[in-house]
Amino acid sequence: MKQVKRVQIPTDEFDITALFENAFSFFRHYGKLLVLVALAGMLTGFFRFWNTPNLYSSTLLLQPTLLSAPEQIALIDNWSALLTKKEWPALARLFRVEVSTLKKLKSIKTEELQKSYDPKNYSAYTLTVLVTDTAVLRPLQKGITYALDNSEHVKEKLAFKRNNLQSMIQSMEQEITRLGSLQSAVESSLHQSSRSGGQLMLNVSDISGQIAGLKEKQLNFKEALSFTSAVYVLQNFYSPSRPTYPQLIKQLLMGLAGGLLLGSFIAFYLHIQRKTNVNRQ
Repeated sequence: MKQVKRVQIPTDEFDITALFENAFSFFRHYGKLLVLVALAGMLTGFFRFWNTPNLYSSTLLLQPTLLSAPEQIALIDNWSALLTKKEWPALARLFRVEVSTLKKLKSIKTEELQKSYDPKNYSAYTLTVLVTDTAVLRPLQKGITYALDNSEHVKEKLAFKRNNLQSMIQSMEQEITRLGSLQSAVESSLHQSSRSGGQLMLNVSDISGQIAGLKEKQLNFKEALSFTSAVYVLQNFYSPSRPTYPQLIKQLLMGLAGGLLLGSFIAFYLHIQRKTNVNRQ
């Protein structure tokens, strides 16, 4: 019976020293190339920073009242799509601002402060813009609130709400007038009949309290009518003193990373070509 001997094939061990030697040899040959291309990338980043116009970021904090927050955000996203397509005349009509103002607007973004899948979510949300000139922030804010108040569906809702508030104010006024007349009649009767004076004094006091309560409600309705809007501005746009973009450090780091990546590709290509030529010889 033949005995089969197992022959172990020696495996190459991972030689860290050889790896470092190869890496050192690679950088000795191509280190200058990597440095030069990396510096060229940083220089490109600097020129990009120098030639990119300054962009300023500012944020509105809005509270919807008639449409839900997702509905208003969907409407604003449609404006953003128009802006991307450079449909400035269409946006100018919606915002009731000059086209030259909109040309300084570069982007519109929204974000919900409280994520909710409830269709009746009226939580506040932020609207952030990027502009090339902070002078357009004030007319932009007016234009945005005007557009939110004057879409066809919202205009109908606002008109209905205002009519209801005006009807309530008129009803309160009529009731206050009626109670005032009744109070005058009771006070006149007080002087004519002394025997029912205590009861009449109580009635006059009750009527005065009712009139005061009605006047308070009427003032609340008038206040609601004055501030009737599709959206409340909880925080206005502010004018930043420094541009948000571009950022010099970010541009330099991006240029450096791009230069190192490009330099590595070139170095590996040259290394492969050199090895191929050596093997041919």
